[in-house]
Amino acid sequence: MIDRFHRNVTYLRISVTDRCQMSCTYCTLQEEPKETLTADEIGELVKVAGERLGFRKIRLTGGEPLLRRDLGQVVRNIVATKEIVEVAMTTNGLLLADAAEELAQSGLRSVNVSLDSLDPLRFRELTGAGSVSQVMEGLRAAKVAGIPRRKLNVVLLGGVNDHEICDFVRLGQEEDLEIRFIEHMPMDDARLTSWRVDPAQIRQQLVDEFGELQPIAQDKNGGPAELSLVGGVRVGFIRAITSPFCDRCNRLRVTADGKIRSCLLSGGVLDLVGALRAPVEEEERAQLLMGLLRTSADAKPPVYELQREGAIPMRQLGG
Repeated sequence: MIDRFHRNVTYLRISVTDRCQMSCTYCTLQEEPKETLTADEIGELVKVAGERLGFRKIRLTGGEPLLRRDLGQVVRNIVATKEIVEVAMTTNGLLLADAAEELAQSGLRSVNVSLDSLDPLRFRELTGAGSVSQVMEGLRAAKVAGIPRRKLNVVLLGGVNDHEICDFVRLGQEEDLEIRFIEHMPMDDARLTSWRVDPAQIRQQLVDEFGELQPIAQDKNGGPAELSLVGGVRVGFIRAITSPFCDRCNRLRVTADGKIRSCLLSGGVLDLVGALRAPVEEEERAQLLMGLLRTSADAKPPVYELQREGAIPMRQLGG
């Protein structure tokens, strides 16, 4: 599906819940859980998106998606649409050890696990729940289960974890992981200058420790990460603030309460759940969904504007 700025929109991120066991420092405080789409509704949405509009990748996010007991069924419903070539999930990893085998058998092919510190005390201070050992157990279980792509997401926080960067790359070497360093994105005015990290200093740390970074070429629709080989590890840098990637953004977002959002930070919000639950025939509902997805794609801004809507509930959006 081509939007008005000629971007090929093929990637749908679905927040399946806004519940989470953690209270991460940079995330919004917990709110009352919102109503979420059912597994069948998600399957119907994906079928329309994949068969009729050319969507090819689905990522399940939250909140914490593993808090949904029917997540395996959600994945199975998605892979039933043969046009979907990748089903991925972003998780905090605390429940992954017990869920990895079912998810792999259901068709999950990629998992991003969020881990912002390897220091047990600092981890607990940042998250308020769980442990580094639980997260690592989940990552290893995912490998044993046969989930082929396993990535570690690290939100860099200046003065908090930016001295651990080389440790994360060494972990990637030891555990055969791809590492993603993500620039902190302030979600309210009070945090616009919080935890800033100079990307040049980060790269210099890696060069000093591992030698020159070897860039990995990507096509225009390859995603937001700037990829390099660092010490034999695939390392991605995602810099939404200092280097926006709006020109190649190929995604729409479904929020935990059943809305379609064109952009994480701007671009409008449309009611999805109303269309999914409309008392109409299947074909008419498919036309409603197609219309919403097309309208949302055309509402994607050329470049987002930070903070024009004030604080945004990250748990609900599925960051």
